[in-house]
Amino acid sequence: MSLVFTGKFNYSPYASNENIFVVLLDGWVERGGVLVFSTFTKDASGVDKRPFDLTTKYVLKASDSDVKKFIIRDLDNKAYYWFDASRGTDTITLNLRHADQLVAQDIKLTQLTK
Repeated sequence: MSLVFTGKFNYSPYASNENIFVVLLDGWVERGGVLVFSTFTKDASGVDKRPFDLTTKYVLKASDSDVKKFIIRDLDNKAYYWFDASRGTDTITLNLRHADQLVAQDIKLTQLTK
């Protein structure tokens, strides 16, 4: 069962109060597919409203047995951006990373209901 989470994304100077959606295609399943939808207010090249990287095939990788902590990353670890995350009741909190650097933290998302 797919789960959809939404919230606001800030990553100065590239994103300011942008909507972000994360779709766990297979729910809380190890290596389940994940889609991330957002835009940059202005990217590093100066392009307005450029979509967040929609070409990367992300998967959920659990960091613990009950999937309270997890990462959202491509299988070969080559994507420019990836997330480490934690979940609460009907929420997830993302930290955006580039390589091993934290670039945006505490991106709070709420699960959309059916």
